[in-house]
Amino acid sequence: MNNKHMRGTYIVEFSFVGLLVFVLLFGVVEMGRLYFTANALDEAARRGARLAAVCNINDPVVLRRAIFNAATDAGNSQLISSLATSNLALTYLDVNGAVVANPADTVSANGFRAIRYVRLSVQNYVFNLFIPGLGVPITLPTIRATLPRESLGRHSDSAEITPC
Repeated sequence: MNNKHMRGTYIVEFSFVGLLVFVLLFGVVEMGRLYFTANALDEAARRGARLAAVCNINDPVVLRRAIFNAATDAGNSQLISSLATSNLALTYLDVNGAVVANPADTVSANGFRAIRYVRLSVQNYVFNLFIPGLGVPITLPTIRATLPRESLGRHSDSAEITPC
């Protein structure tokens, strides 16, 4: 066959193979981004639970610091796009794992004194793909971290509250 007639065939073959290679390349990059985001969300949950275990119950800085922001930055996370404190749920649990209804109540036995565990959940986080033509949002499952309480922002010798 004539080489002049084969030029079009090479271009068509390259377009099929090139498309396959680029889809595979974008898929690998997206899987890496998804893996990084899942690990960062897991670290945000662990970090927030740790801060909540040692910081004052009423301190709003805990949730801001959990999403890798400065204490004064109330916006979205600087590390994980579209992660905000609204995606976090902080709960205090008693010895049986039940939610403590009023953790700030220092007088009642069902309040501050009942707290034995701190749980931070990252929920309703939506991961957006960058693959052209496949802008499908993926809602990731809830990620939780539960740690035993520590000082909860109070000195053991006195009732003095320490800031975080």
